[in-house]
Amino acid sequence: MFFFQPLFGENLNIQSSSISVDKKSKLTIFKDKVIATDAKNNEFKSEYAEYDKDLKLLISKGETTILTSEGFFLTGKNIIFDNKNNLIKSDASAVITDLEENNIYLDKFEYSTSNKFFTSAGNIKIVDSRNNSYNFTQIYIDEVKREIIGTDIKAFLNQENFKINSKNKPRIFANTVSIKNELSKFNKSVFTLCDYRKDNKCPPWSLQASEMIHNKKKKTIYYDNAV
Repeated sequence: MFFFQPLFGENLNIQSSSISVDKKSKLTIFKDKVIATDAKNNEFKSEYAEYDKDLKLLISKGETTILTSEGFFLTGKNIIFDNKNNLIKSDASAVITDLEENNIYLDKFEYSTSNKFFTSAGNIKIVDSRNNSYNFTQIYIDEVKREIIGTDIKAFLNQENFKINSKNKPRIFANTVSIKNELSKFNKSVFTLCDYRKDNKCPPWSLQASEMIHNKKKKTIYYDNAV
């Protein structure tokens, strides 16, 4: 195992089984069991990565994992570790598993190592530990507060013990949602238990409210200003 530490106080330690330098591109090439750790203790693992000393970029090719200093685990590929701007990012799909055992599926992502939060836009899906699923177009994940904020939310409450009978399809559509611990708080939302209808027609019964709170543990929905 080789150990490589860039100069100029870059605070990025890189280890791998094989290290070489491409004289033409001036990139340092790391192969086999590549492990990089920054000053904040975020850990990057891959089988192949290139380091650009001038830009202070470590770029992986292929499958890569990130373990953040807060314990969030990400699997993805072609990830850029931007040590100069304190960012980890990728335009490839990735999956984050947080400390509440939510699996968060992203088209792409950006992670601020200084502020400890993820952001993403596109087709985003969360599946929680109770098999409830949430679809978003944008998401913000605060690791320190352990809070997820999303927009254009479609939530499908799939846990069986929430349903009155097996034919129910409980779901909430809302402008925004905040998910923290056992509570999901929806703003400008519509809730229904009805089955799906052809051509996405409106359900025969629904409840609209300025705010709804879903308590996953108590299997209860609370609401304000309902119509």
